[in-house]
Amino acid sequence: KIALSGTDSTALVIATAACSLKCVKLLLEAGADVDGIGKDTPLIIAALAGSTDILKCLVLAGADANVTDSYGHTPIEIAARSGMREHVEILFPVTSRIPKVRDWSVDGIIGNVNSVPSSKKTMLASAKSKAHEAFKNGNYLIAARIYGEAMELDPFNATLRSNSSLCWIRFGNGTQALKDAQACRMMRPGWAKGCHREGTALMLLKDYEKACGAFLDGLKLEPGNVEMEDGLRQ
Repeated sequence: KIALSGTDSTALVIATAACSLKCVKLLLEAGADVDGIGKDTPLIIAALAGSTDILKCLVLAGADANVTDSYGHTPIEIAARSGMREHVEILFPVTSRIPKVRDWSVDGIIGNVNSVPSSKKTMLASAKSKAHEAFKNGNYLIAARIYGEAMELDPFNATLRSNSSLCWIRFGNGTQALKDAQACRMMRPGWAKGCHREGTALMLLKDYEKACGAFLDGLKLEPGNVEMEDGLRQ
């Protein structure tokens, strides 16, 4: 279950992020707009969240597979970057050819999105190192800014989102911390660390009920996790 906020978070987007196939089907049957109203459409969320059944459901309902997210990436590129080959195969027949992908095939798309130029790798490594150093020195705002630059280079890196969330937590900005934590959970739904980041951010925002929910989600993924148990005790 992934918490979302904001005016662009329609019921269908929320149901998709929560991986609730039943709710998605009910909403579509009730006439919900399959493409939503914002940049992060239900199909983009499904490609990120890793729900195969929901992805199939949205495609069958006529979702636009050629929309792009805030970074200009289509659902098929997001699925490929996330390592979801089955999702790439589902999206391939309904996606228009992307000019920058020379080999227009499932393997070609996966290979293209995962081929990072060496210069970009160097820039990313440098940004990570600088952010880590800033964080270690207690310069949390600077660290968060540098992690933001790193995320522009690698927007689907859940670890960067988690680290950025921690910077905002230490700086005391619960809103930004929550935003990164939710993105982290969306990218890696099975990673308990994302749940802990979200729970901690919600505690900072004094939304204790939702914070408990996030910590409990984390315990489901990692029973006995000390950080989650400590969060619940707070």
